[in-house]
Amino acid sequence: MKAAVFYGPPGSWPQKPLKIEDVPVPKIGPKDVLVRIAACGLCHTDLLYMKMGMRPPKEPPLILGHEPSGVVEEVGEEVTNLKKGQKVIVSYTIPCGECDVCRAGRENICISGDVIGATRDGAFAEYLAVPAKVVIPIPDSIPLQDAAIITDAVATPYHAVVNVAQVKPGDTVAVFGASGGLGLNVVQIAKAFGANVIGVARRKWKLEKAKEFGASEIISTMEIEKPELEIRKMTNGGVNIAIDATGSPQAVEMACRSVRNGGKVVVVGYGMQNFAVPFMRFLWYELKVMGSCRYKPSDLFRVVEMVHKGMIKIEGLVSHRFPLEEINKGYEMLDKGEVLRAIAIP
Repeated sequence: MKAAVFYGPPGSWPQKPLKIEDVPVPKIGPKDVLVRIAACGLCHTDLLYMKMGMRPPKEPPLILGHEPSGVVEEVGEEVTNLKKGQKVIVSYTIPCGECDVCRAGRENICISGDVIGATRDGAFAEYLAVPAKVVIPIPDSIPLQDAAIITDAVATPYHAVVNVAQVKPGDTVAVFGASGGLGLNVVQIAKAFGANVIGVARRKWKLEKAKEFGASEIISTMEIEKPELEIRKMTNGGVNIAIDATGSPQAVEMACRSVRNGGKVVVVGYGMQNFAVPFMRFLWYELKVMGSCRYKPSDLFRVVEMVHKGMIKIEGLVSHRFPLEEINKGYEMLDKGEVLRAIAIP
């Protein structure tokens, strides 16, 4: 099968681009499913391995790609809930189901599970073999290629908004990085759960997309030097919840300074740098600063239902589609901030 392979070393891209080559079709076990990939989303997390030098858990060579949609090609002999030809998406988190945190219902931070495109080969390929327990059917109402972004760009914000921040009707929520692939979905999911949303990002033209997806107000950091002060002014003291979708230390600090007394700050953006929390504000105002990591595979059922019912929209999120042979071009554009969300098509 055709695949895009990262040979490393970490941090060597784009000088050493992903290579398109033929590799064996993966074998499946009795509890597994072979999925013929329709599309796989391009994600900034991959750039941390490719460009920023973070080492993936599995040493290269590694097939990246963790946002897949496709069609069931083959099922293992013990699989009874899926059949060949079924349209599906795949959770990139594969929890063990046996460790303490899994038993506590927090499978997204499983101690010993797998992550496709990180601890094992991913979906920048024509086929992907995964356990049936993380394969989720989708209805015909959801476009198959676009459905790929549900598995990270939508489900990860869902976990941050619903499970971690626990947004409720009437909350005011500031979203930092509101114009990016994660941020746009933080905006629309917070809006869907009844929040009044303020979107913060650099580029004004991309922030207009945030308004389209539910932000009532937008703030460009290229126009306003201290958005946290503007937010506190707009909200008479600060928002209830600030969610950072960038992973930038500067954005996290701004988020901490934008919430009211007793507010919550949730960091869902992925980065490599440490960040500082304004200590006296954290202590005296009893702020809660929380991380949000991935999602539980079971979250995908609810997200798919919300997309199907029109409560979450994915139309308009995918701005660019690249054949697998042009995946390096796609990552170059993603790295420059020239796409909203992009997918690769084998």
